[in-house]
Amino acid sequence: MTLDVETDVRDKAKAYWEASRSKKKIKIDNLSEAEEENEDEDEIIADKDPVDDFKTELQQAIANMSPAKFEQFARASLTKMGVKFTEKGVKVSNDGGIDGYGYHRDDDDFRTTRVVIQCKRYNTGKVSEPDINGFLGAMSKFQADYGVFITNNLFTEQARKAAAEGKPITLIDGSELINLVIKYRLYITPVTTYVLDDFYLDE
Repeated sequence: MTLDVETDVRDKAKAYWEASRSKKKIKIDNLSEAEEENEDEDEIIADKDPVDDFKTELQQAIANMSPAKFEQFARASLTKMGVKFTEKGVKVSNDGGIDGYGYHRDDDDFRTTRVVIQCKRYNTGKVSEPDINGFLGAMSKFQADYGVFITNNLFTEQARKAAAEGKPITLIDGSELINLVIKYRLYITPVTTYVLDDFYLDE
């Protein structure tokens, strides 16, 4: 048998190396696609705001509170805002819808005002107009100068209108409550982290 160098060696070698290069190209293309997917995932992770994650976690933790703990939490929030609660305020949660009773002193004009609060931890449904009307009646009973109604949920539009038409009522919904927790650092621990400036990233 005569060896044909062109057919038996060079052509086969050429076919082998072309097939090998093709396989390598496929692997490289697949690797590039995988890297691009990983980069996309990294971008998605990088785009996530840690503050938003914290707010979601905090919102869920508040929703899991018992009604009694939510009242305690609400009083602690208002204490940070300068309201001083009396023992009377702690004991009247079943009396006319009042969950806290105290005083707030305005240091600018030395005026002291009587404050009552109502707390509603609603995981389904919003605070409605009847809730506000009941609270207004309790405010009159306790001769409050103003009231604060706190919920982890939302107020209906009718509830907000009812609050605007009677004695002064400050409405604090779930979103505003979370902002207060952050502002006054209520039962939370701030964590400091670091991010590289562009100086380190520029070539």
